[in-house]
Amino acid sequence: MPDQSHLDNRYFVDTTIYNCPFCNRRHVSYTIVVNFSFDWTDKKRCFGHIVRCHSCGKKSLHLTFKDLEPQHIGQIDGTNRWRFTFGKSAGQVLDEVFFYSVPTSFFVLDERVPRVLRELLTEAEGCLKSNYLTGASACARKIVYELGALSKATGDNYKDRIKSLKAKHPDVEPAFFDTLLTIQQVTSSKVHENSYDGWEAKHLRIILASLSEVLHEIYVVPALRDDRRKAILALKGEVVPPTAKSNNDAQQIAPADGPASRGRG
Repeated sequence: MPDQSHLDNRYFVDTTIYNCPFCNRRHVSYTIVVNFSFDWTDKKRCFGHIVRCHSCGKKSLHLTFKDLEPQHIGQIDGTNRWRFTFGKSAGQVLDEVFFYSVPTSFFVLDERVPRVLRELLTEAEGCLKSNYLTGASACARKIVYELGALSKATGDNYKDRIKSLKAKHPDVEPAFFDTLLTIQQVTSSKVHENSYDGWEAKHLRIILASLSEVLHEIYVVPALRDDRRKAILALKGEVVPPTAKSNNDAQQIAPADGPASRGRG
């Protein structure tokens, strides 16, 4: 069976299924509950769609310059609902045409990641959506700085702190830290001179994906691993009989059939 895990990296999987940014459930159904449009400029029209998750009921906003002409499918729970009208490639089409979404992406970080890091990554993704490369790269570098402070990383400069973070977290794929070294290039003085040396949004997208993975590996994976360990130990306690030590303890508590007990009689 072909690997379809790439669908987990999309906001929309198809016209009826998406990855909810609120309840963090993958491949749940959704419908459009509001459609609107407004003048972005005197010559450009912008179209907005608010979709509702059928799992948690929360709504997200999506803006595009393309008139998607959603189809009305009637009412659900007393609310008018619509659906996008595309073929099998709907997920890819929708992710490409929406230039802004709130939440900025479904990559909503787990609450176990410190709030300051989550907010900076959200801001970076928002800047990237609007192609504000300087703002996005500055937020990315700030994340590294804050992560270094939280992890007590050492070093007099950015490169040394990255190396220190790599050493402090050996379980995280080293390639992610190597990718973060490139942030320094895009936040150099050349950015302020509007000379990006070939830097584009796709480069920052890789950096933000690496940051998201690093934060997940550092703060979330260990917690999930510990939760699974506790769950397995709890199951073991239900099915595994008492140990030999427990049996010995029980025998010591119970009256023994020996000289001492006969003497007490």
